Formats: sequence, C-alpha cells, structure tokens
Amino acid sequence: MRPMTNDVIANDHPLSSAQQQRLSALLDTVLPASEDGTMPSAGKLDFLAFALARSKDLLPALARTLDHFDDEFPDRPLSDRLARVQEYAGTNAKAFNDLLFHIYDCYYQDDRVRALIGAMPGAPFPRGNTVEPGDLSLLDAVVERSQGYRRPPR
Repeated sequence: MRPMTNDVIANDHPLSSAQQQRLSALLDTVLPASEDGTMPSAGKLDFLAFALARSKDLLPALARTLDHFDDEFPDRPLSDRLARVQEYAGTNAKAFNDLLFHIYDCYYQDDRVRALIGAMPGAPFPRGNTVEPGDLSLLDAVVERSQGYRRPPR
C-alpha cells in the first residue's frame, strides 16, 4: 500500500489542461476569427460555461470528442486541424453535429457577436410579449397564408 501524500492539487475544472487546450483549438478550427480581426473566434468565448449551463450531459460527450485529438492538435496549422476535424466529423457524425450545434448556439448568442453581425444584443422581447388570452385574431395571418407543405389540405 502506498503512503498518502499531498502531491495532488484539487481542480474544480471539469476538463484536464490538455482537454482545455484541445477544446480551444477545436473551437478556433470550427469558427476561426475573421481575417481582419473584427469577428472573434469561437475559442475566445466561454463555450464550456455556456454548454454546462444548458446541458450537464454534454460534458462526457465533449470529453470523448476532445480525447479523439492528440496533444499536438492545438499546435498544428489551421489546415491540418481542419482536416483532422473533418475526419472526425466523417466517422462520428452524430457526436460532431451535436457539438457543432452547441458551438453555433454559444457563438451566435454572444452579445459581442450579435452586435457585430447587426443583431440586437439580448432577448428579443426583454419586457415580454403580452397576448390577450383567447384572442385568436393574432393567427389570422397564418390562416390566410397559402397551403404549405406541412398544412393538411382543407
């Protein structure tokens, strides 16, 4: 039996240091900064906090994805990282698409990004959207629309 030592430092971060570096590189590969520097890369946002606030189940899947990439991944040129991400996406399409959804969700909800693309930061109806109970006249425009592919014929 080994004697107990105090050599281990506790860390509340859910990802290892290597996984954190891979995550940053993966985010920068999926959504790199614009060439003129006006649009930030996805790696500049706090993706992990965003994702954990929305889905605790994402962390194990994220860790598995990050473990697919080696420790040299963050130091590789963008073109090489992109090729490795495309290879991963081809062999693990469901996992990659799920992660991609969360990355885009985080990126395009960031107030800085929204302002840069001309969208109003914040909630679209910050003071709510009051609707009178039972007032179906708000649906008149929908009813008057021509038949769509989802609407059953009358």
